Amino acid sequence: MDKIAVLPGIIALGLLLYRKDPKKLFLYYFLPILTLIPAYYETKLVSGIPEFSFWSSALLPIFAAWVINDKMKGYKLDPLDIIILINLSSIFFAEYNATGYKEAQKLLFQAVTQRLIPYMMIKASLYKSETRISVLKIISILGAIVAVFMVYEFKFYFNYLDIPIRRIWPYHVPWDGVMSRYGFKRAAGSFGHPISAGYFFVLSSPIAFWLWRHRHFKKNKHGMLIFGLNILGILTSISRAPIAGMLIGFILIWFGWSKEKKISGGLLIVISIMGLSIILPKFIDYISVTRAEAKTVDQENAAYRKEMLDNYFIVIEKKPYWGYGRYTYPIINRQKSIDNEYLFIALTTGLVTLGIYILFMIWVMVILIRFISKRSWDDPNARLAWAILAGWIAAIFTQATVYGGIQTVHYFYMVAALAQVIVKLPKNETDANSSLDKVKVPKYNFARII
Repeated sequence: MDKIAVLPGIIALGLLLYRKDPKKLFLYYFLPILTLIPAYYETKLVSGIPEFSFWSSALLPIFAAWVINDKMKGYKLDPLDIIILINLSSIFFAEYNATGYKEAQKLLFQAVTQRLIPYMMIKASLYKSETRISVLKIISILGAIVAVFMVYEFKFYFNYLDIPIRRIWPYHVPWDGVMSRYGFKRAAGSFGHPISAGYFFVLSSPIAFWLWRHRHFKKNKHGMLIFGLNILGILTSISRAPIAGMLIGFILIWFGWSKEKKISGGLLIVISIMGLSIILPKFIDYISVTRAEAKTVDQENAAYRKEMLDNYFIVIEKKPYWGYGRYTYPIINRQKSIDNEYLFIALTTGLVTLGIYILFMIWVMVILIRFISKRSWDDPNARLAWAILAGWIAAIFTQATVYGGIQTVHYFYMVAALAQVIVKLPKNETDANSSLDKVKVPKYNFARII
């Protein structure tokens, strides 16, 4: 029964035989499979090659057709691409150094299919304004669809995106427990874990907000609904880090979209200082306990993360440069769950790989900020850049509390591709059909046109 995971690949081959455009198939066929079907259902076809999942079996024929038939049409090499390639090489070398070629080639296959290929194909698809808006719509609509299922899961404890597959799957798959908080299920949708679901929505919700505010849907109420569902996706996960990241992101959008940045910036600094002076002492007291001393489950989770950092920093010091390997790192005090992407990278592939990954994240922030600084406050693409930056920073914040695996890796790199395309747009280009409230409509609903 597990062999059904290759069915999307067979369908993709059939669609390609009918001369379907590989880039369109990537957007309209691959992205829904990636987003709506959990990524951890895998099957082994032949010994010696990596496992296939629903999403990877759909992706590889599309990518092959794009390379062979289309000659990678639309793709342009940028410095950010070089950083990604160096990062992948570092992952391969670290694993090879720790465990040998067999595991290293498997990890490289995962890294290439999760990061490089989605990055390249989404980047090649975004240079036309109409296609760019379509991609943003697809991401936000898929988020809204997942959120609908998550609302049901939140209330009724049944995940329609996971449990039907889990019941027929012949092997054990991860994250089969039920997590609840405040009397509700922490919804995960197709992302396996609630924090991972929240991580996805901190990337998608600013995009949905931009589409709604810029009236890119035929009916603006549809845009508002899709944005609202993406917000519900975060809230129904009941995950504190993504919710906090979402708030940080939308505060950043409020600042970036404001005309008087000196006033809004000053107000933001005052509020931040006041908030930190109240919250920080309580937060320090909250986490300054051991798991044995914790009074609530939430406090126990916070204590777990603090103990995890203390324990594994010592382990990393013994093999700092290239780590212990993806599946062979030592387990300390039965803390097998490494709930921190940065710690996980340092532990498994070393500080060199972590440094390159941090460079990648900083590079994206820098190019977005440089782009924004050259544009008017009400420029459509500048506002989109603020939305991307907000989601990016929220995702960086969220990764400190979650392993950045499954579909969130693909989307993190696809958002990086979106950033790379946006910053190369000429000043005279604005997105088609964008309404920035530049045209003020009088109360009689007539717009003055010159």
